This record gives sequence, C-alpha cells and structure tokens, in this order.
Amino acid sequence: MKNCQKRTTYDKILEVVVIAVLLWAFCPLLFYNSIDSNAVFPTHYNIAGEVDGWGGRSFLWILPLIGLALYIGLSIAQKYPRILNYPRQVTEQNADYLHKMGVQLIRHIKVIFVFILAYGCNDMYAGAMGKAFSHSGFVVILSIAGMFLIITIFCIKMIRYNPSKK
Repeated sequence: MKNCQKRTTYDKILEVVVIAVLLWAFCPLLFYNSIDSNAVFPTHYNIAGEVDGWGGRSFLWILPLIGLALYIGLSIAQKYPRILNYPRQVTEQNADYLHKMGVQLIRHIKVIFVFILAYGCNDMYAGAMGKAFSHSGFVVILSIAGMFLIITIFCIKMIRYNPSKK
C-alpha cells in the first residue's frame, strides 16, 4: 500500500508544474489594486467564443481560489487511494498497482484542471485590459480532450493489468 505513495522524479515534476500553473492563476491578482474598480471583465464565453457574461474586478478571485481548492482537494484525495473508484474490482493481488495508478491519474488531472482555471483567469484579466490574449475555446477544448484521454489511458491500464503475468 505504501508503494503507491512513493514519488518518482516524474511525480515531483508534475507537482512542480501544477504549483507553477497555480501561481500563474494568481498573477493577475498582483495588479488587482491598479485595476479601475469600475472595470468590467469577461466572465463567460458562448460556444462561438463571444463574451456573454461580464463582471467586476472581484471576479478575478474566483478562478484562482477554485484552482487552489481543487489542488488541495485532489492532493488530499491522492493520499487516500482506497477511497477512489476503480474500473475493476480491487483485490489483494492488484491493490498496490490500482492504487498507484489512481494516484498517478489524480496527479495528471490536477495539472489539467488547474491549467484550465489559470488560463481562464489570465484570459479574463487580459480581456479587461484590452490585451490580445483573447479567449481561445481551442485551448479549453484541447485541455478537456486531454483530460478525457488521460482518464481513458489510465482506465485501460487498470483494466488490462494482470497480476499473474508480473
């Protein structure tokens, strides 16, 4: 059971990346006091990529705080792999492998979730400042597709695992 909690170099790199992305989410808040209190920010885009929701500068806090909450929540969840759902029955023979894969899956999902929120926050700030950051639905769609691809890959690995061939 402790085997799944061991961090590889790759795991440490993922953690550094997710923390860097989380810090990127908070970057617009460094300029919070210099933003006009009457400034409006794009807060939502329709499927065509057009702004259909606006909000004040306090909206800059929402996405980074959600990202921080997700980071903390998923970091706690990866410490308790027994509570996760798996695509196959957990037995004594496959428990270590499935728990290890569950922890790995959470680490990857954490990076993508936090990236989507950080991108959205920086996009919101850039839009309000008239910068050319411009909302790109392609980046969000690509991130979500990447998340489903990662989930699919890990589920296939877990389903195909055969402890007797080890």
